[in-house]
Amino acid sequence: MGIHRYIITFVLITDIPTTLNRILHSYSHQVFLLLLAWLIALVFSMEFLLSISMIGMVLLALFEIRSAKLGLRASAMTNAKGFIKDKSWWLLTVPFFLVVFTAWYSTEDGSYLLERLRIKLPYLILPFAFYSVPQWNRNLYQHFIYLFLCTMTLTSVGVLGHYIMNFESINVLISQGQSIPTPTNHIRFSLMVSLAILLGFSLFRRAHFLIWKWEKWLILGMGIFLLIFLHILSVRSGLAVFYLSFGLLIIRHIIISKQYLIGGLVLVMLVSLPIGAYYAIPSFKGKISYMMWDLKMHAEGKGESYSDSERLSSLHTASVIIREHPVMGVGAGDLKYQMHQHYDQLYPELGEQSRKMPHNQLISIWAGTGIIGLLLFLIAGMYPLLDKKRFLDPHFLSINLIIFLSFMVENTIENAVGIGFHLLFLLIGMNALKHSEKEQGVS
Repeated sequence: MGIHRYIITFVLITDIPTTLNRILHSYSHQVFLLLLAWLIALVFSMEFLLSISMIGMVLLALFEIRSAKLGLRASAMTNAKGFIKDKSWWLLTVPFFLVVFTAWYSTEDGSYLLERLRIKLPYLILPFAFYSVPQWNRNLYQHFIYLFLCTMTLTSVGVLGHYIMNFESINVLISQGQSIPTPTNHIRFSLMVSLAILLGFSLFRRAHFLIWKWEKWLILGMGIFLLIFLHILSVRSGLAVFYLSFGLLIIRHIIISKQYLIGGLVLVMLVSLPIGAYYAIPSFKGKISYMMWDLKMHAEGKGESYSDSERLSSLHTASVIIREHPVMGVGAGDLKYQMHQHYDQLYPELGEQSRKMPHNQLISIWAGTGIIGLLLFLIAGMYPLLDKKRFLDPHFLSINLIIFLSFMVENTIENAVGIGFHLLFLLIGMNALKHSEKEQGVS
């Protein structure tokens, strides 16, 4: 049964016994349902559902029902051998082992160390779980991206509706440095919107559709809507990551296609977008005005209660730690303790709520695990993209650009939802691009 027929059957519930039987015995159907739950958990910040989805993926990789009995999956050992042989998959466990390897000198805050180990555990177990999934064909891969695009569009319509109904009061909050309410953390939400835009445009270029050919125009419409909505949302991290990612993708397309005139015009349009948004979108203008005020206060030494000043203070504090412990870091489990100790020395006027962890994933890793840990992290992150030329796939390249550039402005993978966002799209893409690299024999 094609995936689009499965979706229609499931939604309309026209044949419950058949559908339940397929779910019970089909690895692919079970995985699809778990990933659907995972996606919902990300959008609405439902950490319990996210944990259940992750655990379910691991259990499916290890066990199956045969002849009405639960047993070890027949392909589990074959999958394990293939996983160990493929560096691009097992290198993804590095974020977990960086915490483990620095545990011996993380001695000041045992509870924070255990919390880091728990949060990073998905990096240890989920790469194997996704490697074990029967390879998704391109249609199924793009159907899931389409589903993600639809989910983000519908959710954004709801967020936009709430903003319109509370237009004046929310704009006042924006002018004070607050954000438009979203169903999950506003930064994570803006990153998901940014990714949905890039993937939506990529689907349009491939003329993807589920049932009717005209759906590619629906896909383009959703992409344009989300692009406008991203500027209304006005989360600077999401905007910065989107513009950098989209700009790099355009430059790549110009180089490959040699369409310099068209590419140049697109780049000009891209640069003009934020200028137009400043004059046309009140929330965007309010956010920019607040940012300028915030930076002015920071320059005058009066920015302790402003968000951008807190970001800059966190980066400066982490940079001092890096200078003191450049090679090994202070230990991933002791980074929070050391940040607070250095805040006492550098910014004693900052209250507890204003003492943030570094707003940069790479700086956090450098401060916690040293330059050695940072290099290992970069190798582990870049290798899957470069290996087997996966960067040639526009979907996978878009995913990696959004994720990597988000590291420059946020601690993306220092909480459960951020890790869920990172691993979901990265591992689905790697599964879909396995091609003939994996040993056969998967059930």
